[in-house]
Amino acid sequence: MATDPGAPAAASSADAPKKSGRGWRIFRTILIGAVVSIALLLIFPPLGIIKDQLAKSVGESIGRKVTIGGMRLKLGPKLDVAFDQVAVSNPEGMPARDVFQAETVQATVDLLPLLKGRVRTDSVALIKPVFALEEDANGTRNWVFTTTGTVSGGPQLSLPPVSTIENGTLTFQSAKTGAQRAASAINSVQTLDQVAGSLAGKGSFIANAETVVFDVALADFNAVIGGKTSPLKASIDGRPLKASVDGDAQFSAAAEFKGDVSASTSSLFELARWLGADTTVSGEPLKTSLEGRILATTRDVTFAETDVMINTTSSRFDGVLDLGGQRPKLSGTLASEHVDLGRIVKTQGRTSLAPETVPTAFEPQVTAGWQQLLDDLNTLERGPQAAAQAEALASAAPATLGWSEQPFNLKSLSSLDLDLAISAAAVTYGALDLKQARVKAAITDGVLDANLDELAVGDGKATGKLNLDSRASPPRAALNLNLTDVAAEPIVTEITGKPLLAGTSNVEISATAAGQNQSQLTSTLEGKAHFRMGEGALRGFDVRRMIFEWWKSWKFDLAMRTGFQKLEAQYDIKKGILRSQPGLSVGGSEVEINSAGTVNVPNKKLNQEIRVKAIPPPTAFPIPVRISGDWAKPSIGIDWGGLFSAAPGVGGPQQLSAAPEAPPVNVQAAIRRVLAADLPQDRLTPEARRMLESLLPAEASP
Repeated sequence: MATDPGAPAAASSADAPKKSGRGWRIFRTILIGAVVSIALLLIFPPLGIIKDQLAKSVGESIGRKVTIGGMRLKLGPKLDVAFDQVAVSNPEGMPARDVFQAETVQATVDLLPLLKGRVRTDSVALIKPVFALEEDANGTRNWVFTTTGTVSGGPQLSLPPVSTIENGTLTFQSAKTGAQRAASAINSVQTLDQVAGSLAGKGSFIANAETVVFDVALADFNAVIGGKTSPLKASIDGRPLKASVDGDAQFSAAAEFKGDVSASTSSLFELARWLGADTTVSGEPLKTSLEGRILATTRDVTFAETDVMINTTSSRFDGVLDLGGQRPKLSGTLASEHVDLGRIVKTQGRTSLAPETVPTAFEPQVTAGWQQLLDDLNTLERGPQAAAQAEALASAAPATLGWSEQPFNLKSLSSLDLDLAISAAAVTYGALDLKQARVKAAITDGVLDANLDELAVGDGKATGKLNLDSRASPPRAALNLNLTDVAAEPIVTEITGKPLLAGTSNVEISATAAGQNQSQLTSTLEGKAHFRMGEGALRGFDVRRMIFEWWKSWKFDLAMRTGFQKLEAQYDIKKGILRSQPGLSVGGSEVEINSAGTVNVPNKKLNQEIRVKAIPPPTAFPIPVRISGDWAKPSIGIDWGGLFSAAPGVGGPQQLSAAPEAPPVNVQAAIRRVLAADLPQDRLTPEARRMLESLLPAEASP
């Protein structure tokens, strides 16, 4: 039987491809490993050399000194690289500090692109980075880099699609303006679209103990590197402030942003304090928002047709916030259709120059004629020393509502300069009819100069000036106020709570004061005050009827009034005390009133000696009346005590009209005791004796 020589040969040829394929795979693996190893050695020489070479080449590309403390590699499906203690220096000519430091910079690199000499990173993480931005006195900024765009002596780099910041810190200081800012606990994720070139970043940071969330979208990241312009959208959301911008950002050395802005805060004072102003937050918060167009540079922000809402007050602002000086400076115009001044004053609370609480309503206490006579007779019997002690005790009695001792916080005046023209078509303050307000306010180095150029008060007008120097110790204030043809009733109503005076008034006040609180200001008042009125009326009393029916009990009643044709008063102010110079004068067809005395502002006391003359009869002597005590609850009564020692020319009320009934028994007894006492004429004149005798019933007359 013949053998089949082809059978073994067939089997051998069938095994040959399997052996050769396995061998090729082994060879290919060894070859690739060798190539990768050679490539890694070519691209990554020993770590001590590579970190220094990389630091040098990166530093040359950005014109700064770059240092790397250590370098670690981990080889897996991808290459993990970690650089420790990374730092980038300030530019030459600036202080020898670092603009950037990081505890660790981590990167994940694809291996295969390394074979072609490219470094393609999948992600970069900055661990505890510190960005220390600063501006020197000449305006040079350490965050502006002059880059070549390539790294010499190394592989080609590509930017990672994802980068993160973990627990970062950002600081800013300017030797030119003195401004300082800081943010900590920065945590964010940046995503780069490598096809479209856009960059998005989201995260949060802490500034002045407040956590703020941010969201940024940049259309072209290459604009940052190339110093070009790119659309930018950004928003921040924190308790003190919510804001968003949408526009174009330019990333050259003269960086700027132009676009729309929208911002809001639940409290304007909280926001100011968060931004670094030394303000005291109290009272009702000023909810504020703005929306408009801005042009922002590294030096200033220009606002165009920006709508501003403060509580219920809407305004239009056009101006500039200059950040390039020693202090921020806001200048421009603020126009409003309506300003609720009463709400703003209430919001300021204890930091304002206004009283802390609503003043007590005016409630005068009128003492009946017989009771006042009895009181003055008892005082006469006790002697001049007792009378002086009683008067001193009344003067020392505390006011119903004292002035605040709460110190003013005026430090905010030194944190911002101002040059602002403010206008309002209508102003609300209580029931006052205020409109067409124009104010120019300027703050320079802590000194406020405010000019009230125009304010329509009903059919009249008001102008004035206020100067407040917060630098002085204590702070000083100067006020000049002029009211022309202004209705007195609404103003007096706002002050006292009652419409005590009707008519058209003209007021001139010039005063200065110094102090840390209301109490100190009132006790240092110096100046002059002048009041003039034409035809008008005193509300609450019918003075003519009261002196003709002097024995009755009277109460303040707004249904009563005393008409006059003129009223004029002039006061000198010394240490908070207004003294009549020459005095208050009221003339009319019913009565003539002349008053002299003091208004003690620090103690809120009145001490006025008044002469009331009834017309007709023209021959009657004027009747003395005294108003004294707390100016919110003054005591009003016939000044019998003044009649006891008065010089000729003053008469008693009994000369106008005799009482229909005899005096009360206790009053008669007091009259008899005084008449029986051996009082000198300087305490009880012969005319006063005859007056007292005439008050007794005829059968009881001595």
